[in-house]
Amino acid sequence: MKAILACLLAAGVGILWANLGHIGYSFRGPGYDPDRGLLYRPDGPIIVAVTVGEIERGERRAFFKRLHEVRGAMLRQRGLIGYGLRKEILGDRVWTLSAWEDRESLNQFVRSEAHQRAIDRGGIPAGTVHSVIFEVSAEELPIPWMVVEKMLGEQAVVDPSEN
Repeated sequence: MKAILACLLAAGVGILWANLGHIGYSFRGPGYDPDRGLLYRPDGPIIVAVTVGEIERGERRAFFKRLHEVRGAMLRQRGLIGYGLRKEILGDRVWTLSAWEDRESLNQFVRSEAHQRAIDRGGIPAGTVHSVIFEVSAEELPIPWMVVEKMLGEQAVVDPSEN
């Protein structure tokens, strides 16, 4: 009987892992409501920044501390439409996504003190980070994580401060 229960539990955990291999925030923000969609239409295309990186061993506490600071700074930044975050449950890979009204709003956020502190002391070594910036229409929000992964795999690394 114990062997049967162990097999059923293992199968259940396998199904749970297959469906919930990641945790995080679904897309949300001051310009987006999950039930109503985009709350207003920017004049031009929406600027989306996505990043993937690996949290260094022993640095999870630093990462989550900086994440909290960055989220607060992001929510105070003019031009933010929304953001999302995803992390592997049993790994250290983390993805971020943010959508902005315009390039200048994104650039101001990237140069913010909280964002710079996260880059410098956020527990993700620079060599593991890959970022891209691209434009989407309002109808394309929210962007599924599968599309984000594809964009990260197909695009060259982009430094938002250079645009």
